Amino acid sequence: MVTIKDVAKEAGVAISTVSNVLNNVDVVSEETRRKVLEAAEKLHYVPNMNAKFLKSNKKNTIGLFLSSIQGDFYKDLMQAVHLQCKIKGYQLNIYISNENTSEEIYSMIISSGVEGAIVLNEHLSYEYIDRLSLTHMPIVFIDREYSGEQMSSVIIDSTEGAALAMEYLIKQGHRRIGYFHGIYNYDDECRYKAYENVLRKYNLPLDESIVLRAYFEETLAYSEMRVLLLKGTKLPEAFFCANDEMAWGCIRALTEAGLRVPDDISIVGFDDNAVAKYNSPSITTVHSPVAELGTYSTTELLRLIQSEEVVQGGVFRLSPTLVIRDSCKLRIG
Repeated sequence: MVTIKDVAKEAGVAISTVSNVLNNVDVVSEETRRKVLEAAEKLHYVPNMNAKFLKSNKKNTIGLFLSSIQGDFYKDLMQAVHLQCKIKGYQLNIYISNENTSEEIYSMIISSGVEGAIVLNEHLSYEYIDRLSLTHMPIVFIDREYSGEQMSSVIIDSTEGAALAMEYLIKQGHRRIGYFHGIYNYDDECRYKAYENVLRKYNLPLDESIVLRAYFEETLAYSEMRVLLLKGTKLPEAFFCANDEMAWGCIRALTEAGLRVPDDISIVGFDDNAVAKYNSPSITTVHSPVAELGTYSTTELLRLIQSEEVVQGGVFRLSPTLVIRDSCKLRIG
């Protein structure tokens, strides 16, 4: 079995330096850090997780690994996970890795010393997930479908939710429907595919000029809509936005331009965030069961942790629901 001593020898550094790099202690140069990580990768080094747990004294600690904490989605998710940890007698550590590489996220997870991890990070590639599987560390992913020994996924069925939104728009008489993308991740990919599939189902056109990307951010959706209006592009009858923040940015830009939502154009969002029902107009949206996502993922992780044997994980889907409010209107003629 490859040890930390072997990695130090391969990299030509002290054992303490390897330890600092793998534990993200910021006391080594970038060049040294690179050499250590390359040596660890070359030797396929997997840290002794049990030793790390004992050393760090972090048994009964769960790690929540996120790419962001901005927005109601993350707030509700963190609160739900924290509540379950409190009820079950576990501590919760939260790790944020915004623009980190897969290698850096992988290192963060395996060096954290937590007993198990809940991971929502689109930057973590499947190559490094496969490496994580070698550690037999209990992990639950909530942004992709993946299962294996000690690994499960709990996901909100974005495909089902987006299909609900699109079917509703079409039943309301809308035929030319635009789309606002979020970031490049599993959820947005599923929502966009459902958008395409429903248009295809009803033999409706997909016009790339009204397919925009605003990275799940209100201000970017506002800007993209302003640009579309300035270009004089023919507006669709409705927009389906991959989250509520973008839906509201879209509504603000249209309203400032003198257009009325929903009289002139209908808008549907996704998530049903805390303020969606208080906006004017209130936003018709797809309710994501985020609290249930946090609760279920924590429960599943504890199942993996507390099993006396290595167990097979699974993929579990939570169904969203359509919430009809004021931002969408029946189109006549």
